Amino acid sequence: MTDIPTTPFTLHPRWPSLQALLQAHQAAGMRLDLGCGYYKPQGYIGLDNLVGEAAQIINQDNAPDILMDLSAQPLPFADNSVDEVRSSHFLEHSNLDHVLNESWRVLKPGGRLVFTVPYANSAEGMYPGHHIFLTERWFHENLNFQAKFHIERERYDPSQAWRRLPLVVRGLIPFSFARTFLFNACWQMQIVARKRHTEAQPRPVRFAGIKSRLRPWLQRWR
Repeated sequence: MTDIPTTPFTLHPRWPSLQALLQAHQAAGMRLDLGCGYYKPQGYIGLDNLVGEAAQIINQDNAPDILMDLSAQPLPFADNSVDEVRSSHFLEHSNLDHVLNESWRVLKPGGRLVFTVPYANSAEGMYPGHHIFLTERWFHENLNFQAKFHIERERYDPSQAWRRLPLVVRGLIPFSFARTFLFNACWQMQIVARKRHTEAQPRPVRFAGIKSRLRPWLQRWR
């Protein structure tokens, strides 16, 4: 295990030291909640800078354990020391590449990355304050993400507007089609990924499969 990076941060007064915080969570597994606000799940170490706290119900009993700038500073944890990194409605406010690189660094090989983001093609996705707008396509095609993580599963949550549509309409338009091509059908998505045991080399897009499928069709027009 490598040394913990030198990072400017502030501990919540409940913790006398970073070492005390780490020791309190080691037995059950080190799990981080990035951008937790005042909604940190039990058993997780919460990190945030509380820039957006005016939009939250303040609960000092569940305040972040570590105050820091997640978009600019390295996480104060050693390489390969964390079992899970989660975030909920945080990545759209972040320096995404930095957060993903740091998550990969601190996760153990095979460790879980679990994040929920507002779907870009929705009213929630267009809220003011978002720096980036995300759908599954970015995670499927980004070479850096694909080299560091492999996706285990994805979940897409229908919006209230979609649920209020008549059943006959929802029966005619599959949700998988609607969330891609219609505005405000899906309001958020969750992706569960695992850290690759070794960072994969980015691979160029290959067209051989496409050519083989097109060949019979092209031959008819010769």
